[in-house]
Amino acid sequence: MKLLISAYACEPNRGTELGNGWNWALNSAKLGHEVWCLTTVEGKENIEAEVKKLALPNLHIVFVEVPKLIDLAFKYHLGFYLHYVVWQQYAFRKAKALDKNVDFDLVHHVTIGSLQLGTSLWRLNKPLFFGPAGGGQSAPKAFRKYFYKWWKEEVARSLISKLLLAINPDVKKTMRYASLVLTTNEDTYYMASKAGALNPQMFLDTSLPEDFFPTTCPVRTPTETLKILWVGRLFARKGLPVVLEALSRVRPELKFELTILGDGLMHDFVPQWIQEYKLTGKVTWKGLVPWEEVQEAYTKHDLFMFCSLRDSSPAQFLEAMAYGLPIITLDLHGGKALVPDAASIKVPVSSPEQTSYELARAVERLYDNPNLRNQMGKVGYNFAKTQTWPIKTKHINNLYGKYSSVEPQGFTVLP
Repeated sequence: MKLLISAYACEPNRGTELGNGWNWALNSAKLGHEVWCLTTVEGKENIEAEVKKLALPNLHIVFVEVPKLIDLAFKYHLGFYLHYVVWQQYAFRKAKALDKNVDFDLVHHVTIGSLQLGTSLWRLNKPLFFGPAGGGQSAPKAFRKYFYKWWKEEVARSLISKLLLAINPDVKKTMRYASLVLTTNEDTYYMASKAGALNPQMFLDTSLPEDFFPTTCPVRTPTETLKILWVGRLFARKGLPVVLEALSRVRPELKFELTILGDGLMHDFVPQWIQEYKLTGKVTWKGLVPWEEVQEAYTKHDLFMFCSLRDSSPAQFLEAMAYGLPIITLDLHGGKALVPDAASIKVPVSSPEQTSYELARAVERLYDNPNLRNQMGKVGYNFAKTQTWPIKTKHINNLYGKYSSVEPQGFTVLP
């Protein structure tokens, strides 16, 4: 199959959207498709080095540049929207020129995975897959206190999202022309349906390489101290103070240690939170650490606790489950969709007071039940095993065959 992939965010050996874009292109090529991948020039040096090393003749990376003035907008937080919309128009021009010579069988937009941004490639009049995409989720207003001064940005983001849905012509056209719209959570599924998607389906965008996992699911020997892990960027929506407040409410005799891995805009608040919630001596914040140290932390802790207030499909959930860690999170957005019930305790988002109380009780329950922790960890491990890039790509490959005139490939993965 001659496959055109649109991956605005794309770079090898990276996480989140960048890693997603690269892995969709790479694993599709490994299945034997002739792949052209449109992306920005942001990670050009790393991409070209990786492509040279892989020597896959059927993987073609096409870099799409925008005017230098537009590039400047990318440096500003909300300027990303302008940069993306302009890039889409240039990407369509490049795709149209390529199609005259290649005659693509199918187009798949994979990043940015945000429904309200759409894709201009519906104009190619080819079978089109869109997603997996998020974008339908909004932070609960009742929890605005945890955003501090960044709540204004959250409100602005929500307004821009609604505006784009209303005025961006690529959204409704994408929904109308797409053979399949893949959504990462229920909120986005309903948004896609409302925007006119004819065939929306739930599909998790988070995946792992096959060599990510330990050989068997780790079984942890309980100790007197419960070791809790939090991994993420220190952004307001990631909800670190939600976790800290809950931990301040567990019963006093319960011994725990929380390790925080990550850095970001809320850097200066962390020492203040630790003091405010009377957690001095119980919390270790290591900041941004090498990936090897993150993996080691997954093996040396008993519990993963992450309570993001707006997230599409956080990769760290899958990473933690791959190392057999039980999860405590909120029954919200990506956490609700991604983490199996039997691998986690998912607390309802009601009021800050009630949610904090129930999170604290969840910690106490898992502290008192080490066997339950191991049972939940095994469920998570087995689930994570089903969410590898080769498995996900093969599943999509089957769907390609349903919506194009080309038969799906035979799953002979290239080395």
